Amino acid sequence: MLQPFIGLTQMAAFDSINASFDRYRQSHVQEKIFAHIDRTSYLAGEILWFKIYNVDASYHRPLELSSVAYVEVLNAQSKAVVQAKIALNKGKGNGSLYLPVSLTSGNYSFRVYTRWMRNFSPDFFFEERIRVINTLTAQPDMVRANEKHYDVQFFPEGGDLLSGVESKVGFRAIDESGKGVNIKGNIQDDAGRIVSEMISGRFGIGNFMLTPVPGTGYKAVVQFSDGRKATYRLPAAKSDGYRLALTESDDEVFVHVASNRRDMAEMYLFVHASNRVEVASKVRLNEGQAQISIPKTKLHNGISHFTLFNSGYKPVSERLWFKRSPKELTVEASTDNQEYDRRKKVLVDVRSSITGSVPAAANLSIAIYNADSLQHSVHGGIDSYFLLRSELKGTIEQPEYYFSGDKEVSQAIDNLMLTHGWRRFNWDQVFSQQPFKAEYIPETSYHIVPARVTSSVTNRPVSGIRSYLSVPGRFIRYYNGTSNSDGRVDFYTRGLNGVQPLVLQTSNADTALYNVDLTDVFSDKYSAKFSSPVSLTSLPKKTLLINSINMQAHNIFLREQLNRFGESIIDTVPFYGHLEEKYLLDNYTRFPTVEEVLREYVLGVGVRRRNGKPMMQVFSGDVNKGFFEEPPLVLMDGVPMFDQLKFFSYDPLKIKSVEVLSKRYFYGPDVYGGLILFNTYKGNLDGMELDPDASIIDYDGLQQVREFYAPRYDSPDQLNSRLPDFRNLLLWNPDVETGRDGKTQLSFYTSDRPGSYRGVIQGLTEQGQAGTYSFEFKVR
Repeated sequence: MLQPFIGLTQMAAFDSINASFDRYRQSHVQEKIFAHIDRTSYLAGEILWFKIYNVDASYHRPLELSSVAYVEVLNAQSKAVVQAKIALNKGKGNGSLYLPVSLTSGNYSFRVYTRWMRNFSPDFFFEERIRVINTLTAQPDMVRANEKHYDVQFFPEGGDLLSGVESKVGFRAIDESGKGVNIKGNIQDDAGRIVSEMISGRFGIGNFMLTPVPGTGYKAVVQFSDGRKATYRLPAAKSDGYRLALTESDDEVFVHVASNRRDMAEMYLFVHASNRVEVASKVRLNEGQAQISIPKTKLHNGISHFTLFNSGYKPVSERLWFKRSPKELTVEASTDNQEYDRRKKVLVDVRSSITGSVPAAANLSIAIYNADSLQHSVHGGIDSYFLLRSELKGTIEQPEYYFSGDKEVSQAIDNLMLTHGWRRFNWDQVFSQQPFKAEYIPETSYHIVPARVTSSVTNRPVSGIRSYLSVPGRFIRYYNGTSNSDGRVDFYTRGLNGVQPLVLQTSNADTALYNVDLTDVFSDKYSAKFSSPVSLTSLPKKTLLINSINMQAHNIFLREQLNRFGESIIDTVPFYGHLEEKYLLDNYTRFPTVEEVLREYVLGVGVRRRNGKPMMQVFSGDVNKGFFEEPPLVLMDGVPMFDQLKFFSYDPLKIKSVEVLSKRYFYGPDVYGGLILFNTYKGNLDGMELDPDASIIDYDGLQQVREFYAPRYDSPDQLNSRLPDFRNLLLWNPDVETGRDGKTQLSFYTSDRPGSYRGVIQGLTEQGQAGTYSFEFKVR
């Protein structure tokens, strides 16, 4: 009997599941990142350009949870060969990576994530395969001499094979690189009888039907496209369990529940997509069978997760289903001509609309590059990533195919859902009563620099130790914190752009007891991925030679233009604001000692002697109270100096100014009796000896944005310039904005390199609609 779905509000029995799911969703906010990479293949020595889109995982709207993204290029051993920290603003950011000439030829993984995403599996990180070819160093051919390796994996629908219950079994055949391979074969029982046939469809994926006989095992005997044969054991069938299967019509999805138990069990069906509840329904089995119909209008675009729970709210079977629909955001781009001469101007009209008819403003990125034989197939776009790739585990070949109009695409999608089942959480975590404790809090408006305090004797972490991070220089940045039970202390920094020196230290009283060292901000967790070698001999030698010469000439003649960076926005107001007293020492008589300088004309500072040693104190401004009892915070070029004696032996002729705050100052957990700031002429401590425990580290902060160089040929002199123009990337613009009319126009000039060129433009609206488009033209 067909059971219609039942609304959640009608089912008190489902309250605990829904409440747990909702609680989990709210505490485990999910970010989803997509990166538009300018090309698919590079030569070592070229620049990789990228645009980052950070959205909420449910509605794909730009998310402002994180202000920093971490970008890495990993080799086959998951070792980072290039890393960068990218500033995000309203869920968007962009940057570039120079690929060193020391890289060996091979496939690399380009991955992006935020600090908050480190609380979850690295499978959540954005990851894309790129190819790097090194033509500058002699390397052995990277193709393995041994024969290819194949594997076939089996996925019973719903999760398990059940004795006596007919089930669909998905399978996936892959090679050593993770790519699908074609197979055919049959399923045999222990006696060698053929009980089913199997043949792969698109990308080596297919399915067959099987009704396991109790006590009988099964194997698959397959033949690969190169003629080799292999045998694989199928998962053993269970004698007690449940199976959830899906079929569909034009308007409905049918859920078929079966069990080899014959009791009148009451089950629960829970359907969700992107952490949004879609359907909840009670299911009662009659003689081990039940069927439910769900209108497709109740299901969102993309992947829905169907989960079957038993009466004890334990998940016992699960299945994925994918809903295709017309593209929400239609992005189009067209050039004013289809063919151009060299060094000619190209106009590109860009249009964006909702469902192809209603104009919509969108934020887009565009890359136009030479589509030679080194560039393999285009990566999947932002729309297919959000709806498909980000919700599935493993390699998805040609994701754009599943959005095409091919007559076989429906069967291919169903096979994909059978073989790539995965969800972004664990049900045990959903039902857990323990509150979620995030190890990595999000960097909402600052960059967190983590450190660890250890004992200098035992080298073990120490808690409760006050630690300090400062940046010497004209623009003062000073941060403090206290180590936790793991010895970790986080410094919440702003304005750390480019490479800057950092000073790390504890307070003076602790110098002999503790060490404080920075810890890595990049993740040490990696997803499982395939990496295949690159063969230089399999690539066209002429194309490689031309690209190599062009790249070298490009880097030599345009070195300055390729290394121009935009100005970083720096907050010039120091953490303490503006101080009340400021003394430019050149306006006064220069005395030979710091003590004389302070005594003679720095009114807010008094020099007293304690145990025969001079010490500075700040006047409170109240005659009756005198000087503050608490010691002041004393800074030299922004670096705290806890040993005041060093100042009294320092050359005052190196000091440009002295500033004083004559108020009690609270900064984090610290309370200071005023503040004294010494500024040197050089702004780099100029010979001041730091405390013994202090360490100076060159820290690579947020990446400064590199300017994309594209020459113009507006005048005859420019057009006739003898400077070679061998660009194969004609345009990279990470910030294309269409207006409310959904239109904008771009322009650029062709280079001296003829050939076919491909443009890829993609992005999204503020409401989360995403779109991708590609176009081509030729240069004669």
